[in-house]
Amino acid sequence: MPDPIELTSIPLPFDSPYVIKTGRIQGRIPYPYLLREDDFKIGLPPEITIEEITKELIKDLEKKQEASLRKERTICKCSECGTAIYIKLGPNGSFYIQHGIKEKGVRQDKCIYKNLIGPIFEDEDPDKLTPENAVERFSLSAKNPRHIFSQNGWDYMTAVGPYGGYSMKQRNRQVFDIEELKALKKNEIFELIEDKKSQRILEILDNENKKIPKSATKEKIIDSIAEVFEILEKTIKKLSKDELVELSKLLEIVLYRGRFRMKAEDATKDNLINKIVTEKKNKPLENPRDSLNISPDEILSLFGDSKEEE
Repeated sequence: MPDPIELTSIPLPFDSPYVIKTGRIQGRIPYPYLLREDDFKIGLPPEITIEEITKELIKDLEKKQEASLRKERTICKCSECGTAIYIKLGPNGSFYIQHGIKEKGVRQDKCIYKNLIGPIFEDEDPDKLTPENAVERFSLSAKNPRHIFSQNGWDYMTAVGPYGGYSMKQRNRQVFDIEELKALKKNEIFELIEDKKSQRILEILDNENKKIPKSATKEKIIDSIAEVFEILEKTIKKLSKDELVELSKLLEIVLYRGRFRMKAEDATKDNLINKIVTEKKNKPLENPRDSLNISPDEILSLFGDSKEEE
């Protein structure tokens, strides 16, 4: 059987204590690195070629990596649980903030920041970051995005991911958009909810209340539709993988792996559940630092939304 270490290691075309490792693949882009005999690692840019890797380049990268590693430190103790908060060097040469360290067999204390990481911006010196900065950045992780404000059932937030800063808005997914239903006539509404596609969705959701009174007012009918076609997380979690795939297609949900679209069949069950239960829309930010100070009006403008008058 082939050795996985050998399969992911490429020797350099000259004598060197290093080999090239293929590295992780993120968004279909490989991130290679140099690995020394003593496990010392140096990140490489994805676009680099073997011909560009020379002894001089390695010597220069070594110095930079050693200088960067000296910036790793414990910035403070968490005020919530006492766990150490660290400044760490990432595989691509950028720094980040990390709450605690995952160790096999070691259980961490319960904490609102448990296992969270936060960004350190490219123009920042890690040596000058304060404990306040560290805690602030935990609100910019994908697991714990910074909430800006809420409107019309949508929550507007910001975060920083592997491709930079981004804004998002999310809400509990709806089978039918309420505003679109309001624009239809009563007979058009019933044509929509009684078609084959809508009835299959209703069959999968299997909600207890399935009655929509035709004689009621348009407003009452729309309220009943929202209740009858409600997507409940506890119901979705009980569905089989095949049912989840079918439902995601009926709801016309677009799925991604990194920046690339993928088939519903290739998604994990947990991913399908999350996408079906929650509707999300993302917009990139010009500067990752905008994730810290964007205003409600600015984030609304990004999505082409308008603020409701109070």
